[in-house]
Amino acid sequence: MTKRYIQIADLIYKVKIGIATDEEKRELFAWVDESDFNRQLFDELFEGSALSRSYDEYRAIHREEVWRRLEQQIAPRRRNLSWRWIGYAASVIVLVAAGWFAVMMTGRVDEQKEVKKVVAIVPGERKAILHLETGKQVVLGKNSGVIVNDSLSGKIEQIDNTLVYQAETDVQAERLNVLEVPKGGEFNVTLADGTRVWLNAGSKLTYPVAFVGNERRVILWGEGYFEVKKDDTKPFRVEVNGMQVTVLGTSFNLKSFPSDERTTATLLSGKVEVKTLSESVILEPNQQADLIVGENKLEVREVDAEAYRAWTKGQFVFRRERLESILDDVARWYNVTVFYEQSRAKDILFSGTMERYSDIAETLRMLEKTGKVSFTVDEQKIIVRIR
Repeated sequence: MTKRYIQIADLIYKVKIGIATDEEKRELFAWVDESDFNRQLFDELFEGSALSRSYDEYRAIHREEVWRRLEQQIAPRRRNLSWRWIGYAASVIVLVAAGWFAVMMTGRVDEQKEVKKVVAIVPGERKAILHLETGKQVVLGKNSGVIVNDSLSGKIEQIDNTLVYQAETDVQAERLNVLEVPKGGEFNVTLADGTRVWLNAGSKLTYPVAFVGNERRVILWGEGYFEVKKDDTKPFRVEVNGMQVTVLGTSFNLKSFPSDERTTATLLSGKVEVKTLSESVILEPNQQADLIVGENKLEVREVDAEAYRAWTKGQFVFRRERLESILDDVARWYNVTVFYEQSRAKDILFSGTMERYSDIAETLRMLEKTGKVSFTVDEQKIIVRIR
């Protein structure tokens, strides 16, 4: 293993200073594509040294062994040592230590047969940032109180865990607010027309303090669950990444994160029209419209719609979902980063129900019970490997 890492370090060094041949570049990037772990090592050496912290901790315990093995690799070449060895010596050390570190961590998981519990990783909580049209930002949490009360915006108040808008009836100009929920958070808002919106972690909603004109239009980024107040004279429209959803009065879930590369609308009750640039479909309850971003093609399927609003009730519910999709949701909620040692792990399908407010170790342990994958939690990182 050590010899291979030295070869890879040599290739990385050549690429960095621009002397690598086309064949050497192909060899290096073939190695990078072998696993997400290799790609992570490559990125760390090019962009930063977050990995070196793990290396330093490991070397503090195994310093003599690291240097003894490295010396064995370099000693036979000592007479022919050239300037380029100096250039990538640090890369060799980091790669060698990283390889041993990965093996060490794998061994720990095999021995412990359970997820490493890290107290620092906690579930999300009620928090958000309200961006007013004036440019003022208000941090929202668990405290209640009046935020704004004037003739232009009406009354904006936090009541318990919900942001509530009460607009003046004679408001003529549309004034936009943005409610932004960071990773590790969630929040609710009741719009001026009485429509209720739940925003999931890593999401934001742009909306007027009062709906002026003959429609009610908002813009969603991320995931939101809507319970729309019925108004036959003023349709409610949501724009979300290539999709427009139009309703009169209904409840539905919308989801579109960049990592998903798709936009989904799931109808729980009522009826909605889903439009793209080239298509339009009408959804009935327990139907879902799925749009692959960039293709402008809608696919409609029957689903258990309640599973897609379970997050508003404190649960993760998955029905034959890809592991990558599941862990994307988990990562946003717990505000962590996920690394896959083997890319094919992303496509493993899981079904189940987990509590959103439980310890992350419990959440991951539920997935481990399938016997398909195991996890290591290191600070704010989740490392995934196939069993």
